[in-house]
Amino acid sequence: MDVEGFGDQRRTNSHQLAVRAALYETLRQAFDEIGAPWEECDREDRGDAVFVLVPAQVPKAPFVDSLPQVLAAAVREHNRVHRSEERIRLRMALHAGEVAYDEHGVAAAAVNLTFRLLDAAPLRAALCESPGVLALITSDWFFDDVVRHCRVLDPATFRPVSVQVKETSTVGWICLPDHPYPSDPAQVTVRPVAGAGAQVPRQLPAPPRTFVGRDDELAALTALLEDRERPNGMVVIGGAGGIGKTWLALKWAHDNLHRFPEGQLFVDLRGFSPDGLPMSPAVAIRGFLDSLGLTHDRIPSDPHAQAALFRSIVADKSLLILLDNAVGTEQVIPLLPGSASCAVVVTSRSRLPGLATGHDACPLFLDVLTDHEARTLLTDRLGTTRAGAEPAVVDELVEFCRGFPLALSIVAGNAATHEGVPLACLAAELHEAGVEALDSADPAASLPAVFSWSHQALADDEAEAVVLVGLAPGPDIGLWAAASLVGTTVARARTLLRGLEEKSLVGHDGAGRYRMHDLVRRYVTETARGEAAVDGREDALRRIVDFYLHTAHAADKLLDPHREALRVTPAARGCLPLTMPDEAAALGWLDSEHTCVLAAQRLAVELGWNAAAVQFALAMHTFHWRTGRLDEQVAVGRLGLVAAERTGSTAVQALAHRALAEAHALLGRQAEALDHLQRALPLAERFGDPSGQAHVLRILAWAKSEQGEFRLALENIVRALRLFQSVEDEEWEARALNQTAWYFALLGHYEQAAPFVASALDLHRRHGNHNGEALSLTIEGFLAHQAGRHQEALRHGERALAMLRELGNIYFVAQVVDILGQVHAALEEGEDARRYWQEARDLYRVQNRVARAERIQRLLDGLGS
Repeated sequence: MDVEGFGDQRRTNSHQLAVRAALYETLRQAFDEIGAPWEECDREDRGDAVFVLVPAQVPKAPFVDSLPQVLAAAVREHNRVHRSEERIRLRMALHAGEVAYDEHGVAAAAVNLTFRLLDAAPLRAALCESPGVLALITSDWFFDDVVRHCRVLDPATFRPVSVQVKETSTVGWICLPDHPYPSDPAQVTVRPVAGAGAQVPRQLPAPPRTFVGRDDELAALTALLEDRERPNGMVVIGGAGGIGKTWLALKWAHDNLHRFPEGQLFVDLRGFSPDGLPMSPAVAIRGFLDSLGLTHDRIPSDPHAQAALFRSIVADKSLLILLDNAVGTEQVIPLLPGSASCAVVVTSRSRLPGLATGHDACPLFLDVLTDHEARTLLTDRLGTTRAGAEPAVVDELVEFCRGFPLALSIVAGNAATHEGVPLACLAAELHEAGVEALDSADPAASLPAVFSWSHQALADDEAEAVVLVGLAPGPDIGLWAAASLVGTTVARARTLLRGLEEKSLVGHDGAGRYRMHDLVRRYVTETARGEAAVDGREDALRRIVDFYLHTAHAADKLLDPHREALRVTPAARGCLPLTMPDEAAALGWLDSEHTCVLAAQRLAVELGWNAAAVQFALAMHTFHWRTGRLDEQVAVGRLGLVAAERTGSTAVQALAHRALAEAHALLGRQAEALDHLQRALPLAERFGDPSGQAHVLRILAWAKSEQGEFRLALENIVRALRLFQSVEDEEWEARALNQTAWYFALLGHYEQAAPFVASALDLHRRHGNHNGEALSLTIEGFLAHQAGRHQEALRHGERALAMLRELGNIYFVAQVVDILGQVHAALEEGEDARRYWQEARDLYRVQNRVARAERIQRLLDGLGS
């Protein structure tokens, strides 16, 4: 057994220990359940894997017809209650044979073969592409002697693959126990020749059986890819979902296999897939490397190194690379070869203009079929006999579909599953379902047919839930959020979502998130908005908005318990906001739910829930600046200001202006920051809010310092410090003391700075503010550096850096490594200075702090090679 992605950088030591403990406990319980006592088995730990030798007298059949299902169920339950860093997906290899023992353990050809099976590229790819949690491979011998004779398991759900790992060249048999392949008896009679074509990938899916028209597009695709003067030979096939982009690409690829003797690579990037988030380019590259025959030990762990290795391998090869269902340019660029010898075909619902602008890709946009082509396609799928029996109805169906290939396929597929039903009944069902959108030029108009046929099987509560999920903010939804949305228990929400998943109305990514296909969502939202208001729909949206707001607020309090208190309006009845145990959980939730939280704020603005919209902007501030997402904080701040102005409240408007000003200031947009501060200060003064005035002055000081006006910055922070002291707010007094010390230091008044930072450090430690303490240590390090006490400066700086890294505060990590680079440069330790400055430059760039990044680059250039 091997854990997928055990060494993922997101897993800390504690995460890995938790995963190993769960793996062993799951195996122990599963073995005992199938009658193979765990304590009687010999076991060897392999770090991220477990090697188990089962006594010879234990029957072998349960290891394929029981154990995988038990393991998969246990792993799914583990994943349901654990965070993403501790979730598990497994590869499992099965073999049987003679083994030999000595004082060092066990050794045998059978053992070697089992490990080679576990490392086989097809097994890795199968698990990578599966929405499930387990991929199983058996040896050829085990399949013939055990799997073929199992009474429980269908051998036809296994797939034979060629295994090429190190010295091993053999055949293995793969199955996916919790998401099995379709039963195909022909598969069990097909055996790949071991070693044949191991380095020549043939990954193209089967071509479409029925393909009509597109002659001009096929000719254009050939012409574009034959133009050798264009670098990369790349074509982007764009068009609406279901317009036939993948069919066109596969048809052309299979017709032109002779052009690519060194293989064809294919990956579905799942950019608009209903069953999960878009595939990471790193995952796609890893699959390509496996298919090109690289063993595990030859593949570097770093994704950038993997991308470079991929480009090196395919350089000068005559390969076709088909990147299907891309979501955006950023997803495609890492997968592009560096050689013009490879042809690249990309399909996407977006036209991906970035590929045309930056990589000279040729666009090819697909439109609907002509009436003649549509009728030919439908007749081919229905059969000439059935279509000829009702020609007028066929014409009617063609008219409904308006040349849209997906709509035609839905009609034909439904007819095939209801062979005895007249076509006239299917046409009448389309009329009854109200498929008005099919009469428009919008290619997505086929969706109402899908929904109407699926909706008939829904219970009343499922029908209500599918509408609410479609209206929910964000691209997907977690279980607790869905429970709040529907206004029910988590257990009941899980049951409803599983029912919708079974009816293919939502997809589940295997990690606790549910996603509705974008076309289904479009139908649901447009239909819901066009109907009379359904009882409780506005209440449901209020619950989901409050879920994201109150959970974000709880997470924010964990990230910065010392910031000014944010008053959040009470949550709606039935809302189930989460509470998190620690800072790491808060960061993880905000990161995974970030898109949904921002969508919830937009929904609050749209529905006029202005107080909530303002509170979202405040609740996301700490997360955004600590993780360097300051552009997004500006965006939520702008929405918050729009909502604040709607309230007519002076206090709320002052708060919104101040929040937006701080985001601009942190991002380095000082002119915008000053504009909002000039509006916030008189509002705070008018409202008689000394704490609010102090915060405006604090941000104003920051903005002035970023403009190099250190004396004005000092004047403003001293005024803010006095105000914080007047209201006895020691938390913010400490932060203002830090700023005061820093501006004295920037003015060169190092002796005057020292007592302020010492007082700040004392207050931060008294209140347990580790973030503030780290900043105080940073300032003390800077003062020591300026005084020539460079070793002392390094001690303070490195301690501060460790604290900030642990807190996940990359905003100030950038500034600390900037200072550490200066200290090492002063010590004439060029390599250490380079290392710190390179990190500072990269972090500044990620945070869009352009001026600072450019300054660091100049320092790096000055170091020389």
